[in-house]
Amino acid sequence: MTGRGYAAACVTADPGLRAFLRSALRGFRLKFFPSASAFLASAPRGGLAVLHEGLPDMSGRDLVAVLRGDKKTAGMLLVLARSGGYSPAEAAMSLDNGADEYFGFPSDGALLRARLANLLDRAASAAPEPGGPAEYSFGALAVSPEARTASVAGRRLRLTALEFDILLFFLRNQGRVVSRAVLLERVWRDGASAGPRSVDKRIEALRSKLGRSFGSKVRTVFGLGYIFKL
Repeated sequence: MTGRGYAAACVTADPGLRAFLRSALRGFRLKFFPSASAFLASAPRGGLAVLHEGLPDMSGRDLVAVLRGDKKTAGMLLVLARSGGYSPAEAAMSLDNGADEYFGFPSDGALLRARLANLLDRAASAAPEPGGPAEYSFGALAVSPEARTASVAGRRLRLTALEFDILLFFLRNQGRVVSRAVLLERVWRDGASAGPRSVDKRIEALRSKLGRSFGSKVRTVFGLGYIFKL
């Protein structure tokens, strides 16, 4: 797999992590920042950023919150890296707080490369459809496919890229029963490595973030899948 022109901002002061990313993401166009403040001073509006949890001026998790809270950067793809190996508890917390991916360093370079390429491909496939609405608005729920942002009553939702893609797919298929197999094929992209339980867990997370009013609109259809009705 080549880098195919992919770009990524890497925010870390750790020389070991910098060397690992240069090796694992060979072919990607990488730009490195030594601190959160250096990155925030010139943060792009979109694209992919790999954020080290152990930054000198701010934790990576706090940086995720700052980026998700700013409408200019809320649609970025954010990957959190933690030194000291993989921690399931840290991974769950990071994903719940708005990170799109998480990995423990040292890590498997080939796996990281594949996951980031998949993340970028999935985001590209969810780009606004020609002639589609610039924004979906249903009462207090507003979703912008172009900016990749969603809000309820003006409160921006910290959705991961996958959760946003699921919500957008439901919006584009309102009133239709969508099976887990279709979601894995059309939204996950790497559905072969996931499964029905992965779908259920992500939809549980999406419901929680949408809140009671809109989370309840994602209904389970026993034996078939899900339906989104507003």
